[in-house]
Amino acid sequence: MSSDSSETTPSNTPLGVAVEGLVLRSDAFDTPVDGGDPAPVMHSVAHAHSAVRREKNDVALTPVLRSIPLWALIPIIVIGIAAGAYLGPNFALGPNLKGYFGPLELPEGEASAGAALDEYDPKVWLAKGKGEFATVCASCHQGTGEGVPGLYPPLKNSEWVINGEERVISILLHGIAGQLEVLGKTYNGAMPAQGAVKNNKALAQLASYVRNEWGNKASLIYDDQVVELRKRLSTRTGPYTAAELAAIPQDANLPPSKHGGPPAPAAPALAPAAAAPSASPAPAGPK
Repeated sequence: MSSDSSETTPSNTPLGVAVEGLVLRSDAFDTPVDGGDPAPVMHSVAHAHSAVRREKNDVALTPVLRSIPLWALIPIIVIGIAAGAYLGPNFALGPNLKGYFGPLELPEGEASAGAALDEYDPKVWLAKGKGEFATVCASCHQGTGEGVPGLYPPLKNSEWVINGEERVISILLHGIAGQLEVLGKTYNGAMPAQGAVKNNKALAQLASYVRNEWGNKASLIYDDQVVELRKRLSTRTGPYTAAELAAIPQDANLPPSKHGGPPAPAAPALAPAAAAPSASPAPAGPK
């Protein structure tokens, strides 16, 4: 009995099944029936595709979400998280930073933690100056401001520091060379110029700090004051000598600053020691 060449016989070998699967055998979707031959159920490729389409529609985004680009969703999510973090602690929606429910209130007179501090506030200004001193001056003049005997003069109670503003800024701008007498003692360590490496603000902060540390009390100096002196000394080259510094009046102050009060008054001269009262003979008592 001859077989029709147009009919295909399903292969039972793995290789045969794999090859026949490439051309989608007509009986690929037949459902076998227990105890009998496979049921002649016809399944078309279109039928299979429709099932796939139904599954995809189940997980597809809604038309509204599909219309929103991904780049727009990211800032919306970030704003939502930030808003929740702020509203929760501050509008009684949850515990605040201190662990209590309700708005967080700072003590009276305390600035908000997020408020920017004014850099010209005296406390901030002096704190900046302290940092400058630690990196520029402390290795020579010491953290105590007492210097090194014979080499680096003290800044504590120094007449070159606490008197007029012009002297101390002139020294910082151009340095000192040669011997310098401070508080009656001679020092011979060179003071390097800082004007070429430090800006006006850093110099003013540094000078303000040394004029108000270790018991020193003098006016603060601000950057707009240093600007004027730097311009006036712009043609100068080389460090100061003791004689040149002595030619600057000890009460010479810089022009007033727009950030601070009036110039510091001249430092009062030290009062001479009071003379010991002369001994007088005690009056003779009655005999």
